[in-house]
Amino acid sequence: MRIIFLLIALLSSTIILAQDLSIGYEIGLISSSNSDYNRLDIENRRNTDYFGVNFQKAMNQSISFGSGLQFLKQGYKHGTCYIVPDDVKNEVVGKLNYLVVPATINTHLGKSKRFIANFGIYGAVNIKAVQDIPDEIIGGCAIGYIDNLRRFTKRFGVGGILELGYEVYRHDKFQINTLVKYYQGFSNTKKYPDPNVIVPWMAKYNSAIISVSLNYKIGI
Repeated sequence: MRIIFLLIALLSSTIILAQDLSIGYEIGLISSSNSDYNRLDIENRRNTDYFGVNFQKAMNQSISFGSGLQFLKQGYKHGTCYIVPDDVKNEVVGKLNYLVVPATINTHLGKSKRFIANFGIYGAVNIKAVQDIPDEIIGGCAIGYIDNLRRFTKRFGVGGILELGYEVYRHDKFQINTLVKYYQGFSNTKKYPDPNVIVPWMAKYNSAIISVSLNYKIGI
């Protein structure tokens, strides 16, 4: 995993220091879960906001390289066997947030080069690992849910990226893109501080993202 992180860091620094660079801000929505659940089980997905900063280096009209720094809010949710008041949501929400550095190859397709298809890898650092549980419990099962998952979560991870998009606006200095992105974790997030403790909620995460990015072209 260290070799992969070094490769991502090398590619990212090369892109950032390159000439004809564009820098931009990206915002959107993210829906995620892990391999404990079916990808199509909407009720088990954590849905929230997404944002990041991206860098792009154009090699020619058809190929560019991308990197950046993204705030990836991953997680899951499921019901509990508790009894709670009517005004309290009876669910557990896992929140595993990461700082992500991607390294992508971007292809620009069609006569106008406005269609975008990207693929690459990313390195991730976990900065938050918690579970939100119901605030008020009045009965039900005796199962207890851990609220702080840091001891059970690995610090680093890697994964793959697929992106499809369209350049909706183009100017000499500005560019606006819409993107549909899929992030798939390759590394397992499981960590067992005690071999007698079973933590089945931690596995490989997947995320679907819809975003809009605004990039500004600069010459270095």
